[in-house]
Amino acid sequence: MEKTLRGKKTKEKILESAIVTFKENGFKNASIKKIAERIGLSNASIYRYFKNKEEIYFALVKRFEDGLVERIEKEKRGKNALKLIKSILLSYINYISENTTLYDIFREVEFVNKDLVRDFYKKTTNEIEDVLKDKVKKNIDLETLSFSILGSVYFIVINYLIWDNKEIENKKIEAAFKLIERGIDRKGDFKPYIVKEREVEEKSDEILTKGEETKRKILSSAEKLFGERGYSETQMMDIARESRIGLGTIYLYFNSKKEILWELVKYINYLLRKRSWEYTKNFDDRREIENAGFQAFFHLFRNIGNDYRIVREAEFVDREIGAWYYKRLLSPYKKGLGIGMKFGEIIKTDPEALALSLMGIGHCVGMKWFVLEESKEMSKKVTLTTLNFIMHGLKGVLKEEV
Repeated sequence: MEKTLRGKKTKEKILESAIVTFKENGFKNASIKKIAERIGLSNASIYRYFKNKEEIYFALVKRFEDGLVERIEKEKRGKNALKLIKSILLSYINYISENTTLYDIFREVEFVNKDLVRDFYKKTTNEIEDVLKDKVKKNIDLETLSFSILGSVYFIVINYLIWDNKEIENKKIEAAFKLIERGIDRKGDFKPYIVKEREVEEKSDEILTKGEETKRKILSSAEKLFGERGYSETQMMDIARESRIGLGTIYLYFNSKKEILWELVKYINYLLRKRSWEYTKNFDDRREIENAGFQAFFHLFRNIGNDYRIVREAEFVDREIGAWYYKRLLSPYKKGLGIGMKFGEIIKTDPEALALSLMGIGHCVGMKWFVLEESKEMSKKVTLTTLNFIMHGLKGVLKEEV
């Protein structure tokens, strides 16, 4: 059917309808019926081209991935490593800015098929690795470095193009490139080091009222189920069974499953900020704060990986919830970086863009090792590769001058 001109046009109409449908409803709530109704086709007509909703979604993921890699390979040029890396990242940014809706749909792939997201990151970071192979110092992990470089623009893209729905200013991109080239250490003499991991504190042992104890039990059960199964696969009745609390009682505390999600995201946000403070409270130098703060994040990511899954999935349940989590971290972060700039500890650049770059590096490296590789530990080499790149950029991790 699709080999005819008419068939090809119909298949393309289905895919275009699917883009809008997935954008409006998310993968879980989209359906063949909704895709068909949008373009006046019957369900049966859709099934002539695609076996199911998943096959349509995977076709869109492949379209995005293939288009991005083709764009990178076509535009990759430069006489040295830095220029080549910049050209790759500019292609990444420009392609996404031209295909924002498709990218927004693609980002949910982690919760649909993890193998597809592994394949995407492998192809994308391989473009960076090809530039840097044989150029990195012996103590540098090339895979981690490639994820760090991609991470430097990850949240810049999402924050402005997706959450704020506006173009990315050149100064934001230049801030990321400045980090990539020379790192944040303005003095150039900071040597990253491993800090001792602190035990994750259990929830407070304060005396609770019966109502507070019931609410905590509901949230703990939801936290477990959302983390293991996912939000969409968990129903209120599942939370009732897990907590051994009646469904009617749960509704006395929470109006909906989404309200429970909000409470959990706020708690995880608090936990990360508290954890970071515990690791950094004795430091004044911004470089020391970043060195310890990143390790606090990695330690927490490893120990509560399912909770971070809740945060990542929250954005696809309700954009406001997911965006709030990261923007709540962003506000004090850029303020702290601004203080470090004022005292000459770190490079002077756009503090918001720098904060987004650093958040993206932490996110992508954590994703690489704890989600995609499903590692239980992050090696010393991986940690120090990340920190050396953050402090000194490519100049500090490559054998030769960039």
